[in-house]
Amino acid sequence: MSMRSCSALFVVVCVGVFRSSFALLKPIPFPATLQECYEFRSYNMTPSAEVALEIQNFCYRNYKYKQIADGKIWSGPNITKEGLNYIDSLFRRLFIEARQVQTFKLKSKRQKRQARFPGRYRQEVRSPGAFRRFADCLGRLNNDRNRVEGSTVGRNRYQTLAAYHTGVVLRYAHGGPAFLPWHRIYLLLLETACGAPIPYWDSTLDHDMVDPTMSILWSEQYYGNGDGEVLNGPFQNFRVVPSRPLTRDIGTGNGALFTKEGLELVLSRRRFGEISEPKRGQDYIYSLEGHHNGAHTWVGGHLSLDSTAAFDPVFFMHHAYIDAVWAVFREQQIQNGINPERDYPRQTPPGHDAYDFVDFRPYLRVVRNIDGMSNYFADLVRYEPFPTCENNCNRSPHIYCSRRRARCISEERPRTRAMGTRAFGARAMRERVSPGMEENSFAGAEALAVPSDARMRAVSKGPIQGGSKFRASPFRDTRNRNETIGNAPVASALSAFSARVREARVRRDTSVQLKNVTNTHTITHKQSISSLERSFTNTFILDGEVDLKRWVYAPVRIVYKRSFDIQGHDPTSHTHKHLDSACHAVQSGATKVFVGSDGLDYSGTYKEYGIVDERQPVSVITTAIGVKNPDYGEGRVLLTSYDSCGRACRPLCLTSVDGRQTYKQCSGTFKISSALPKMYSETYRDAVALSDWETRNVLELESFDVTPIVTFICDNVNSWPWDYQNL
Repeated sequence: MSMRSCSALFVVVCVGVFRSSFALLKPIPFPATLQECYEFRSYNMTPSAEVALEIQNFCYRNYKYKQIADGKIWSGPNITKEGLNYIDSLFRRLFIEARQVQTFKLKSKRQKRQARFPGRYRQEVRSPGAFRRFADCLGRLNNDRNRVEGSTVGRNRYQTLAAYHTGVVLRYAHGGPAFLPWHRIYLLLLETACGAPIPYWDSTLDHDMVDPTMSILWSEQYYGNGDGEVLNGPFQNFRVVPSRPLTRDIGTGNGALFTKEGLELVLSRRRFGEISEPKRGQDYIYSLEGHHNGAHTWVGGHLSLDSTAAFDPVFFMHHAYIDAVWAVFREQQIQNGINPERDYPRQTPPGHDAYDFVDFRPYLRVVRNIDGMSNYFADLVRYEPFPTCENNCNRSPHIYCSRRRARCISEERPRTRAMGTRAFGARAMRERVSPGMEENSFAGAEALAVPSDARMRAVSKGPIQGGSKFRASPFRDTRNRNETIGNAPVASALSAFSARVREARVRRDTSVQLKNVTNTHTITHKQSISSLERSFTNTFILDGEVDLKRWVYAPVRIVYKRSFDIQGHDPTSHTHKHLDSACHAVQSGATKVFVGSDGLDYSGTYKEYGIVDERQPVSVITTAIGVKNPDYGEGRVLLTSYDSCGRACRPLCLTSVDGRQTYKQCSGTFKISSALPKMYSETYRDAVALSDWETRNVLELESFDVTPIVTFICDNVNSWPWDYQNL
């Protein structure tokens, strides 16, 4: 990859006179449906590069869905038209409701009388009326007769939704800042399918018990038993693919339920990046995802394994609480003058970039991580305050205020002598709580020491084949006992189930893989530099086939101009200190510009980036983008680009004007053909070398045989970055 800086005068030379060939990528008319969408979404709006990027994303995903629904492009072997329509209907319902809430929000500012909130109101699971409605709707989704894809597919609606949290997609849902927006969208989808708000499980109320395993939640009135196979309660008939009954092993693992101390630590931070992964060392105590891990491992069984966790409905109630904590954190940010919609870390693990898609394959990639941070989704939900003694523990009959500790604590489920009943009464047990609770650490072990039918059933089936466990939480609970069930590698049936709805990922080639090995979970004082060295791992899937030979690489030029925004600030300058901006400088002088290719008549997406010098007024670089190999048939592709500040870049296509080759603004849509001479290479490195004019005399540009067919201009001009004209 080459990099150089040049003056504004040299930019004219850079994009001016070139010899041209339209052999590989030939500009073509913009698809009519895309143009209609662009014009509708931008109608009567002031041009903005950031809004332009949102319009491009929105219109392309709708265009792609229509192509899939019409059977014009590959959609995957496990995606039925009924399944696509179902998932699309959930998103459409979600977006309609979001618009209604925004309208309500706008009207509420104008009117004194408050109308009824049209969104979702999530209560603590033990609050009156909160649990039963949700449990009933999950029962309907889990009914095998209530399928959306037909009996031959082998899963009900709940299992279809639970399958999202399996397989390769987990790396983009965990271990980075995308964790919270990803799961927020996931909760909203399940809630939309269910038709009832998800109650949140405040597990701090259980942790403060003498024996958390005796919480009333682990009774048939709520979650059902937690000591092996779930044999009672509303979730007793739930199954994990392929057919194993839902299993738990509460009071085990190497973590703790969420604690009041952990909540205080998370809320003591100011920036979103401070509570987001990856975290190591002392900073881990501030990680919201880290504290979230504790409940997963404490419940044990299927919930403790990342590939099977979502098959237990407790998953969604636990994550509703994590989302509620994030909502409180966002309110604090607003009070501190920080915009939570734009406070996204700039240095992220692969797949967790602000403008990476929230990955819900095999269905459409609908929103990006930064979209999940927006009030558009946050405003859909309101939360009942966390139970406190001041609010009478939300008036729940199953939560009481401990006078000694001034905290709300969960009531116990009924005890029997076989379960370790003490001679003293229930009230005495409730008040016998100390801050450390070490002296009571035997309680959980004794309560579950007597073998039960549920545990013996679970143990007889052997370790759960669900893969790896969640990482340990920052705090440990010394009361936890040893596991009795254990885990094993993911079952082949579950792997096949996940593989049918996921796309495998491979690296470009061995040399690139070795060159770009990096520990994305380590934070050092050189984070800003190391993050620039990370590469993307593209899927290399084209029409359902993982095959490097199906891809070729075409050179693309980027002209990056540092310029001022409408407030007079330079958004790309490292001296710009507006902390609520999405464009935080890394203080190194380098930043990324991203280029993407999206198939218009084939199923394939590729993403690459170039590194520019943001200290210079203008930087020019060359990178390469993967497109369909025309040896496998001609294709049409849409090329787009944006910088690290979220500004969409304008495409300029090589054309002829009065007999002279020059660049003109275009739509970025191209036809890929195999006509000679070929303007591509089978490898990324060779493609960049094709247009490596860095070492050549800039006065001899006209002698080049191969020139990038498209140049992207990244600046702040006051116009939309697309043009529909034919060249």
